[in-house]
Amino acid sequence: MSLQALLLTLSAIFVVVGPITYIVSIAKGQTRPHRMTRFILAFVLTLNFVSIVAAGGNFGAQIFAGITFLQALVVFVMSLWRGIGGSSTFDWVCFVVAVGGIIGWKVTGNPLFGVWFAILADIAAYLPAIIKTYHKPKTESPWYYAFSGLAALLSLIAYKVDASSIFQIYIVICCIFMIGLIYRKEMYKKI
Repeated sequence: MSLQALLLTLSAIFVVVGPITYIVSIAKGQTRPHRMTRFILAFVLTLNFVSIVAAGGNFGAQIFAGITFLQALVVFVMSLWRGIGGSSTFDWVCFVVAVGGIIGWKVTGNPLFGVWFAILADIAAYLPAIIKTYHKPKTESPWYYAFSGLAALLSLIAYKVDASSIFQIYIVICCIFMIGLIYRKEMYKKI
């Protein structure tokens, strides 16, 4: 097996394991996801899955999009039961910004602009979760972000970094940031 194949295999494993740890943590009552964040992400990943299937994407892309869509849907439904927030004006502003990003992502003819609009939508989706995690760091699972960040990092280093790698770079940075928020109180105590 080549190094590239190994890195991509490990990345795929972490892409599956991360959300499973998150779902288990929610079921145990340890994690309380932000409802609006999870709603927007479920919406985006549903759109992504439907688009890939409608475009006749390759089987691997359809499977990957299908898995991430199902995971996002399960986490969103669980957030209705065990989540926090989702109804403030700020949450709805983030939703509108995310929808604007999604529209920009879908209507642009330039794939790189599409990636930037997808990042905009993702940032808007995560802002409520970032604020929630800042105030209540123990309501998030560091394992989810560790596995997701590692998956993005491994897939990033499997290929030459270019302009299309920006989303993976963004995910790595976002995951490190979320882990920092989760552990910031412990880090301050040690300092």
